[in-house]
Amino acid sequence: MILFGTGGIRGIMREGEFDEKTVAVASKGVAEYMKKEGLKKVLIAYDTRNNSEKFSKISASVFAGEGKEVYIFDEPVPTPVLSYGVRKLKMDMGVVITASHNPPEYNGYKVYTSNGVQAIPEITDILSELVEQAWNQPINAVEKYNILGAEILDEYIEELVELVNADLSGLKVVYSALHGTGARFVPKLLRKMGAEVIEVQEQMNHDGNFPTVKTPNPEDDRALVLLRKYMEEHNVELGIATDPDADRVGVVYKNVRLTGNQVGVILSDILITEYIKKGNNKGMLIKTIVTTDMVKPMCEKHGIKLFEVPTGFKFIGDLVEKTPQYDFVFGFEESCGYLTGDMARDKDAVLACGLVAKAAKQFDLLERLDALYKEYGYYFEKLLNFEFSSVKQALDVYSKLKSVELPEVKKVIDYSEGYDGVIPNETLLLVFENGKIFVRPSGTEPKMKAYVMVKTDSSEKSGNELDKLEKFMKDLVEKIKD
Repeated sequence: MILFGTGGIRGIMREGEFDEKTVAVASKGVAEYMKKEGLKKVLIAYDTRNNSEKFSKISASVFAGEGKEVYIFDEPVPTPVLSYGVRKLKMDMGVVITASHNPPEYNGYKVYTSNGVQAIPEITDILSELVEQAWNQPINAVEKYNILGAEILDEYIEELVELVNADLSGLKVVYSALHGTGARFVPKLLRKMGAEVIEVQEQMNHDGNFPTVKTPNPEDDRALVLLRKYMEEHNVELGIATDPDADRVGVVYKNVRLTGNQVGVILSDILITEYIKKGNNKGMLIKTIVTTDMVKPMCEKHGIKLFEVPTGFKFIGDLVEKTPQYDFVFGFEESCGYLTGDMARDKDAVLACGLVAKAAKQFDLLERLDALYKEYGYYFEKLLNFEFSSVKQALDVYSKLKSVELPEVKKVIDYSEGYDGVIPNETLLLVFENGKIFVRPSGTEPKMKAYVMVKTDSSEKSGNELDKLEKFMKDLVEKIKD
């Protein structure tokens, strides 16, 4: 089980891993934190996974048993709606039961602070200790909590319509909820703005087994098979899919799946342009370090301050809250997470669907992307996933990379001590002549991720350089591993 990693507590739903006891103990630990801090009100949400509703009610009962004022949504909602609700209803904390885009056997527990930001390490470090202690403490559960009706969900949609601010009449969109929480929200938002929405019917029902997909992750082509089929059948150019807790969005346009980085670049372009047109000049854009550098020259050109943070959207939300002297224009990460505005402080796929549709109404997305490449350079990226036989082997390989001496590697930067103003985090950067590779170990799973990034002055050159660096990295890991 992952205890407060980049996305809270997460594990397989089986006895002794992520089960009713885990949820009760986690809630007891968080309730103890609330007592220490003098906090009273907690909001709880859940997604469409198996057992999510049951787990949310166990959590609510434990908080109530500890004397907290508990509120719970009466239906599955997107994770960003939890963030929105915490802010809107002035809650002291929030909890959402979700394992985002993980396989069906997983579930998880995420904690949010009063600003709607997912708890950052300085808080989760304390929570981890309190949860650890709670395993040996008596737990008192009382079924006494307030149920939130549909009113706040309708307000969320209305505020999103205002925030996106677009007339989508004449635009056709194919949408899939991948059996998740987006089903109730995304079509409603897009239709309110005038779009014609064709729903992938087989994937609009709430089903924690995700029976129609190999994976419910919209970053993965295997999740988009039915979406593409509908696009072809209905002759529609734009297709969008959201993951089970609707915080990530996958985009297909004219049969091309746009990467999280490419979507981020297009949205950065339209939001920066809008911001500047209003005569504003104190804007900031935030991205994670492993996300495309293409927005760097874009921000420079328009006088937008660019901040970089470690992987994990909570660092984006946290920085927005900590830098009120700047206007928050946009925040995004390569793994298909996007945010603008003040409604929530976590990535919001419902909002992102509205923004992508708005962009598609304004221009051909592929043509616009090509124009941006021509102006700023051909920034290409690729994510490599390495799996090992054990966590120890993964960490060994990562450790050996720190002292790698190869003619191709110009420099190795270790972010664990902090670098260039970025919060210290377990990431390595290998710098090359025409590109760079960020490497992150899981730390809790036998996995390691490598983010390959290149930039040249042509599509062909960037494609070639990307292939070269990918091969180099795969060969290097094989060599170190043996």
